[in-house]
Amino acid sequence: MLSVSQSAEILGISPARVRKLVSEGALDGVKIGGTWALQEASVYDRLSKKPRAGRPVRAIGGMPADKQAPEYDLHSLYLECKQAFRFEPSLRSIEEAETQEEAGFYMAVADYFLQHKQRELIAQGVY
Repeated sequence: MLSVSQSAEILGISPARVRKLVSEGALDGVKIGGTWALQEASVYDRLSKKPRAGRPVRAIGGMPADKQAPEYDLHSLYLECKQAFRFEPSLRSIEEAETQEEAGFYMAVADYFLQHKQRELIAQGVY
């Protein structure tokens, strides 16, 4: 059995974080009087998993953080959309969309870039 401070030192985190992990069930421990005693195996198991440093990722939309989609490079996604939607999507690409949602997405993205181009032309006095 390990104390909270011993566990914190092993894991490289604060004693407060250790107590939080115990209360969340991420570490196994029992309260003896007013003091927590943690199972060594639980502490070393967590250490072997090497959780990321920093604040834990909060759940989005009620979905646990470990079940969420991976982080995407949104700037690259923007650039790809901008390139793909330089012109209106063809009627064929909209008809071949697998769902109404997909077709709507194509139209919404194309509309966004069209409106942006119109604002540029208006600012230049062309339109």
